[in-house]
Amino acid sequence: MAISGFRGLDSTMLAAMQLRSRFNEETRQAASGMRTDTYAGLGSDARHSVSLRGEFLRREALATNASQAEARVSYTQTILTRLSDIATAMATSADDGLGVLGTDRNLIAENARKALAEVTGLLGERYQGEAVFGGSDPENDPIVSPDEIFKSGLYTGVRGEVMKLGTIDAAAVLASTRALASSDDTSVTPFSAHAAASSRGEVDDPRRSVTVADGVRVEIGLYPNRDSSPLPVGAESTGSWSRDLLHGLSVLSNLDAAPAASDTGALLKGVIATLRSAKDRVDHEAGALGYAEQRLSAARAQNTEVASQLERQLGDLESVDLAEAFVRLQTTQSHLQASYKTLAMLGDLTLTSFLR
Repeated sequence: MAISGFRGLDSTMLAAMQLRSRFNEETRQAASGMRTDTYAGLGSDARHSVSLRGEFLRREALATNASQAEARVSYTQTILTRLSDIATAMATSADDGLGVLGTDRNLIAENARKALAEVTGLLGERYQGEAVFGGSDPENDPIVSPDEIFKSGLYTGVRGEVMKLGTIDAAAVLASTRALASSDDTSVTPFSAHAAASSRGEVDDPRRSVTVADGVRVEIGLYPNRDSSPLPVGAESTGSWSRDLLHGLSVLSNLDAAPAASDTGALLKGVIATLRSAKDRVDHEAGALGYAEQRLSAARAQNTEVASQLERQLGDLESVDLAEAFVRLQTTQSHLQASYKTLAMLGDLTLTSFLR
């Protein structure tokens, strides 16, 4: 007959239950590496843990923002480099054409049309689905397509003015075509309605920017039809690098429309000055964007380092030493097995054996 209500058996069973509970918890810790599943399990460390984790997540988000912005800026810089190269190449081509226009006029025009189509395409480039030069309207196209540029009021208007060369002098042609390139009239400009309205100051169009710290934002957005980092405006410039490029290339593209007997030398010299202005402005824009890129890189590195430090602090607060955890688990397992053996022996105890 088994003995019930035996104090030794009751206390042994209680001890076994406590060991079992501790064994389960230590098994969880060894498997997860965490002290507890809930903040409540951290006791007095809970509030500190919540604070650290919130700051860790914030720093991680800031580092991610900076990293993503760096990638966008790098992509933009590639486009600006190509635009600068096109301005240089076409200015050189126009310069080489001085004195030999009877032979090279058509070739210069053909190359300029190719360059104009490429520049238009570059101004409409997208990064991750958003227009690089879209300003605050990244969803829509900031400029017409490369094919449509040749149907725009700007291009056809420039052609009409170039055809007047000889009737009016080169300075007048340059002035009238520059006015067309500067226009925000919807029947003339190849830029979007939003870009034109922004240029006129009719809509709020802040530059795209990214937060890298509390109250600190780095501007990375560019506009399709105006400089984000302005330079003084010379007589040969519209005041915008993109308009200067479109102006110079549109004139060169229509060079073959100039009357054969007209003197295009002065016109070419003016276009060369415009394209060089475009290059200077593009390079200035790239330089300003390069400074923004440096700030982003520094912010990313700082936030990443702070996040790493916070992660280590969280680890010290919330994690367990796995080596120690496994040792504790093995010890508790041994004790639990011993308690089970004891319970088995006490369970078989009879009155006869107890009285011996």
